[in-house]
Amino acid sequence: MKADRLVLDTNVWISALLAPTGTARLLVNEVIERGIDVLFTEGTFNELVTRLDRPKFAKYRHPEAWNLFLSELIEVAQWHDDTLTAAGISRDSDDDKFLALAVIGQADAIISGDSDLLDLVTYEGIPILTPAECLRRMHDPQN
Repeated sequence: MKADRLVLDTNVWISALLAPTGTARLLVNEVIERGIDVLFTEGTFNELVTRLDRPKFAKYRHPEAWNLFLSELIEVAQWHDDTLTAAGISRDSDDDKFLALAVIGQADAIISGDSDLLDLVTYEGIPILTPAECLRRMHDPQN
């Protein structure tokens, strides 16, 4: 699979932070190693920051490490304006911003663990994949 530009849903970033040996972290590491563009808007980034600040993550929170992670993410991300909307596409309207970002940023795929997005399968020709499926496709020369 061609993977030059990806949109990673908030749940993928959080999984990567919470499970250092999990599939999401393996994907994030691979994305960084390959120099794949990670697409963000102010809205998608703010969702990540506010989700990480939830009390349920307090026991996992390592402020210095998380702040470093977010700072580095700001530097490597490819930023786009929140100008396009994809209202009413996903069952969860909070997920529509990831669909719009994928179109604006001409993403090769959207990566998510959220069934509201995964059930769509594709959007505007852009595949919606789990982290495991993305890794498999990245390593399969036939894709």
